[in-house]
Amino acid sequence: MYLSKVEIGNSRDWLRRICQSGTRDALFREHQFIWGLFDNTPDQKRDFLYRREDRPGRPPFFYLSSQRKPLRDHAGLNIQTRSFEPRLKTGDRLRFSLRANAVITRKADDHGKRRIRRDIIDAKVDEYKARFSNPDDRPPPSVIHQEAAEDWLTHQGERHGFRMETLWVENHSYHRVRKPGDDNTRRFASLDLHGELTVDDPEAMVEALKTGLGRSKAFGCGLLLVRRV
Repeated sequence: MYLSKVEIGNSRDWLRRICQSGTRDALFREHQFIWGLFDNTPDQKRDFLYRREDRPGRPPFFYLSSQRKPLRDHAGLNIQTRSFEPRLKTGDRLRFSLRANAVITRKADDHGKRRIRRDIIDAKVDEYKARFSNPDDRPPPSVIHQEAAEDWLTHQGERHGFRMETLWVENHSYHRVRKPGDDNTRRFASLDLHGELTVDDPEAMVEALKTGLGRSKAFGCGLLLVRRV
């Protein structure tokens, strides 16, 4: 594995190509930008995770985790790469940061096999609406966000070898992805999650660092960044 920090600097070409936020194809252009950092074959499968970090008044940069080294000869970009070989043991305490497209899957009805994926925040809001018809009886959004994120991350930890210790939640955001020339638009939501965790299964935890958590991994979600406490 490799961890990289990709800085755009002040290259007008790159800024024009990927920094026009708010347009329907912005995430797709960002996705193509990350693909272009590698030497790819025609049948290459995605073997990376990334996350964009925006800074007021400055160009964004990207954290990138990959199975291959990104190329370094991109004019206008500063790419810093190091090898990442996590050596974990049971009981290790780690600080983490994760941008996740966190969803739950439920049956569409009682008669078919079709499943529907729901954003965890939207699903939790619906739960409270069903329980309390009066909006004044429902908890504030911050409590709903925290409860939904704790439930989801606890389940992820059971599957991926860690135990959540602390958690705070930020930036519940909605996104649209559209390939230029295609009228179909994909929509998803993301959350920024931060806190501390304890490693219960080192092998499963390392696999989570490689493959990420949640969905929409091709569009800036799923990268689990950790450092020792």
